[in-house]
Amino acid sequence: MTPLGTAFGRFDALKRRLYDLIQNPSLAAQQALGGVAQSAQEAQALQNQAFGNPQRPLQVTDEQALARLTGMIMGGPLGFAPVGMTYRATTPLKPDPEVGTRFQRESVGGLAEKKPVKIEDLQGSSAMIMPWDSTSRNMRVTSVSEETLPTPVITHGGQDYARDISHIEKGVAGASNLSIAKRIRDRDTAAREENIAAGGSGKIIHLPTTMGEGAENFSVMPTQVLLGLLDKSNPTKKFAKEIDDAIKNYKVAKGVGESRVITQPFKNFKGVMTEEGRMQLYTGEGLGSTAGELRKAFVDRLTLKENQKALGFNSEDLAAAITDPALANVRKGYTGNTVLMTDERGMHLLPSQNPTYSTDFTGQYMGTLGQNVPVEVLFPRLFPALASEFAGKKGDIRNMVLGALEKRKTGVSELIDQQVVDNYYKYLENQKLLGLLD
Repeated sequence: MTPLGTAFGRFDALKRRLYDLIQNPSLAAQQALGGVAQSAQEAQALQNQAFGNPQRPLQVTDEQALARLTGMIMGGPLGFAPVGMTYRATTPLKPDPEVGTRFQRESVGGLAEKKPVKIEDLQGSSAMIMPWDSTSRNMRVTSVSEETLPTPVITHGGQDYARDISHIEKGVAGASNLSIAKRIRDRDTAAREENIAAGGSGKIIHLPTTMGEGAENFSVMPTQVLLGLLDKSNPTKKFAKEIDDAIKNYKVAKGVGESRVITQPFKNFKGVMTEEGRMQLYTGEGLGSTAGELRKAFVDRLTLKENQKALGFNSEDLAAAITDPALANVRKGYTGNTVLMTDERGMHLLPSQNPTYSTDFTGQYMGTLGQNVPVEVLFPRLFPALASEFAGKKGDIRNMVLGALEKRKTGVSELIDQQVVDNYYKYLENQKLLGLLD
């Protein structure tokens, strides 16, 4: 294969843009090399040698010169490519409007239709929130940042987990690791006792609630995408070792105050380009923490700006590719997109086939309120009471209240009565008056 054929064959991104590189090799070298030693003059000279026939600008007249030019463009500061070919510079002050939109995905089906739920029809039940990441389910992601993935990634999480037809048939509402699933079940039991004591119906409404940015990185989906991009880049041993060392040296703080210690739980990571290391990303075997925490560290390191440039992608594209369209750009602490219910029979735990989590918990998919609203709208008594409890403490009070509502064992459910219903519709009406709601 000629050097030109090699340049076309190694990477789809280079294939799409090679002609642009030939037309402006000085700019291409500057972008691809990120400002390192080779000069634009050298690139121009190599271009003149490699394509010496002005009548046929794509005719190779000197294969050795083209090989050197291709090496300049593709070598980059880390020794592999495409460097800067599909990464786009973007900042909050100068955002690139295309960043966050460059992905391809399609639904693979298997989800029930979303059913509208009226808050007034839930009166007599008690509501409680449950933190969920905003990933999608049953979407096939085939490319990120214009890079086709070697193997498509099928999303499997998010609030639509309960909307999966197979889960509806089995009465499965969600999934988590065993310890968290037990906590969810115990909270459900406590809320039901509180509901009945207050004269309620004994039914508990579970409201999946959006988490903060990066919550999806615990799941396997971002890791699967990044492994595909990593494999496609054909990294050098030097770059792979830099990633491995960054993960091994990744520091995690445990405890608070005087008991706070800094740990390195992934020092026994076997390496991102080894079968053993990749297995650890799914099992956590041999590490001082869980597989999910290792995945978070892996994604954290791979999405540093210099590594995004090296692999030729934007983390915003990756996150958007696996996000539920109904939850795109929804901030932390919003709920209403999904409504789940458990009745007097309570919640039960089952082994899960979920690639991320080990344990399913039961419940009934009710549908959607149709709008994402702040949690405080549906907790008009409990939220202010908890905010008063945290008043004067350091930190974001809203986040502290959300944490209490998500984790405390008792006293975190709100009886859905007329006050809750009225507060909900008052909020929607105010949003309409502000022009924020159709």
